[in-house]
Amino acid sequence: MDNNISFSKIVATPTLNSWSQAYNAGKLFAVLSLEKTDETEEVESLNMLGKDLLERLEQEFFAIEDKNLESIKKAISVVFDQEIKGVTISFAAGALVNNILYLFGLGKSQVFIKRNGSLGLALNSGNITTQGIASSSGFLKEKDLVVLTTEAFSQVVAQDDLDISLDDSEPSEITETLAPKIHKAENGKISAIVLKYKTLPLNETQGSGEIIDEGTEIDEPIEVNQEEKSASPFYKFLSLLKSIFKKPNFKTKLNKKLFLVTTIIIVGVIISSICLAIQEQNNTKVRTLFAEIYPQAQKKYDEGQGLVDLNKSLARDSFSSAQKILQDSQSKFPPKSKELVQTQDLLKKVEAGLTETSPIDKSGLDRSKLSIAVKNGSGVEGTAGKAATILKGFGYNVSSTGNADNFNYIGVTIKVKKESSNFLDLLKKDLAKDYTVKSASSDLASDSPTEALIIIGK
Repeated sequence: MDNNISFSKIVATPTLNSWSQAYNAGKLFAVLSLEKTDETEEVESLNMLGKDLLERLEQEFFAIEDKNLESIKKAISVVFDQEIKGVTISFAAGALVNNILYLFGLGKSQVFIKRNGSLGLALNSGNITTQGIASSSGFLKEKDLVVLTTEAFSQVVAQDDLDISLDDSEPSEITETLAPKIHKAENGKISAIVLKYKTLPLNETQGSGEIIDEGTEIDEPIEVNQEEKSASPFYKFLSLLKSIFKKPNFKTKLNKKLFLVTTIIIVGVIISSICLAIQEQNNTKVRTLFAEIYPQAQKKYDEGQGLVDLNKSLARDSFSSAQKILQDSQSKFPPKSKELVQTQDLLKKVEAGLTETSPIDKSGLDRSKLSIAVKNGSGVEGTAGKAATILKGFGYNVSSTGNADNFNYIGVTIKVKKESSNFLDLLKKDLAKDYTVKSASSDLASDSPTEALIIIGK
């Protein structure tokens, strides 16, 4: 059996002092709300602050090799390790690994689960703040409904009302039911994700976001046994003609010309019927093939779009997968068919996404051509790995990570070989978003195994 999740998001309209978002990447789902609580504090845009938190969450999550309750909890703790003055946070996340759902929350968020008609509270972060992360885990079962909510959601939607809304519908229908009440509240802190767990038979595959029955590819024409042929109306008709032509004196009853015309008409009808049957069989094969290929490519394209602002490297991988699926299928569809037109339109969007996430800078420099060694100069565990993930997201070739010659470095030190000095400004610009660059030079030793060395200090 192949595990599958369908989901739908609901997010309130932001206000001047409150903002929320519902997020997903792969099998990671999260809801986040931010609220300004002290007008005297200088707080950056809630939108930018929230986007930065979700981007860091994505980077930490995808950097985990062995995903389990403790490793994911540790990654989330890194994201929310410091209290943001003047801002209240409510956060809940769920990560699906096989059929185990790991849940995490802080800031009075809640996670509900409905199973076999009964609604229960799977996680309640209560008064836990950024200094602690509530967590729980468990196995999902067929048709389980899970709802991740921020604190403000439960203030607007009572648990009894939520129980009534969580019927056997698809998540998109459930969020449509809840949307009017959410938007009427005019509370920018409300966000939620509704998940539905299903196990699909092997002859079904997952669509984009929702469960889609994509059909089964027919490799060979379907053979009909001899008894079915004999019983079909077409073969009964042929048998009738055969018996008529065998009757004595038939030719004497019909004019030869009339007989010839009748024969031509019958042959024409038979040929037309055969052609129509062959055409319909071919159309069925084309529709079946399209139902297998297009949803897969659309899903990969949607994944890439969702990752563009978070990790261009992962987004590029998704776009490349979609491109391969579509390019391999081009010759399988008839010219000018609507299926071919649809796949070509999607291919254009995919190619635009690849251009947007290309490692080649506007200046013409190809980041993938620069090999980089990243060193930990702060003594804080995981510093080099985090920086390597950020650089890979831009498309650089990070060949190694490790510790620097000491742990007393301040800020970021960049060194490149003289022949790669044209990359110096680009590296400074790419790293400036997350770090303070203290030193940048083109005096890296010529015998260095990489073209660039980056040391991440305190």
